[in-house]
Amino acid sequence: MNNRNSKTPVFLKSYDKTKYRYEKLKVCKKCNAFTILGDTTCPNCGKPHLIPVEEQAERNAKHAMHTTVLIAVCIGLISILLSSTLLQMVLCGIASIVLIGVLWIVQRNVLDAECLRALDKLFHANEKNVQDGIIHDYKAAIDNWDTDKQRCYEMLREIGTLLHNDMIRIRQLTLLQAFLLRKDMDLELEPLLVRKYEPVLVEYIGELAKIKRDLIKDRTFQYIMAYEPEIMGQEQGRDILTAVAGAAVRMKHYVRSYSGLVRRYAYNLPKDRFLRLYQMIEQYPNEDWGRLSEEVMRIYTEKYQWDPDFQQKGQRGHTI
Repeated sequence: MNNRNSKTPVFLKSYDKTKYRYEKLKVCKKCNAFTILGDTTCPNCGKPHLIPVEEQAERNAKHAMHTTVLIAVCIGLISILLSSTLLQMVLCGIASIVLIGVLWIVQRNVLDAECLRALDKLFHANEKNVQDGIIHDYKAAIDNWDTDKQRCYEMLREIGTLLHNDMIRIRQLTLLQAFLLRKDMDLELEPLLVRKYEPVLVEYIGELAKIKRDLIKDRTFQYIMAYEPEIMGQEQGRDILTAVAGAAVRMKHYVRSYSGLVRRYAYNLPKDRFLRLYQMIEQYPNEDWGRLSEEVMRIYTEKYQWDPDFQQKGQRGHTI
């Protein structure tokens, strides 16, 4: 892993997660350009006319509804004008008012569904514009690579919301490994997992296993186990694997699911992590731990049997 003394201290902006990926996308009312970078000024025309795509879809839906109401009003007026008697005019007027009222109530009830339909139409009609906007955003991010790595990473993080590929992930990981990471940072891991063995990802996982192990979950453990031989050949690879095994100890589910990984690196676990593992095995003696329980008892006998911390049978570790 890189020397922490050579890394740059940064204060990353918090990352606002959204329920749907498209919620961060904005469109310019002036030139119809798209961007995901959260700016207020359009990167294409320079005008301050950016609005969320959901807002534009709602405008489109309401415009279509208003058009329908206008057509109904016109039909009502025509029917009144074509009436030959006063009674017909009154009846046509009443029917038109009722029709427009019913139409307004129906439109109000289906507004959410119509907004979703309008959003779908917006994306289909502007597929190329969306692609061009994301490409423009990516180029703008890379322009900051040498001059402002923090800004570059934050831009790539936003772009990665929509553009999912390993090239974007590796660039983000490379930038993250240039930063001095801290526990209080708004970091992520699973969105950065790539499909192949990537040393920079392994180094990042090793960092998180020390400062933010709660981010290490099933997909990360599976990735580590899939490329364990390659990682072992990496500089400080054993230390990284040991740190990941230590991260697994925080939950019974992970220890049971990846008992082989934990067993192979249990001997080198820091005392606090091994103590938690030992207490877990002691607390659930009937659990199927495989060969892990035997290895834990062997390490306990060799290294800790006289340690007073291990003699407190009722103690249960809670620190993860």
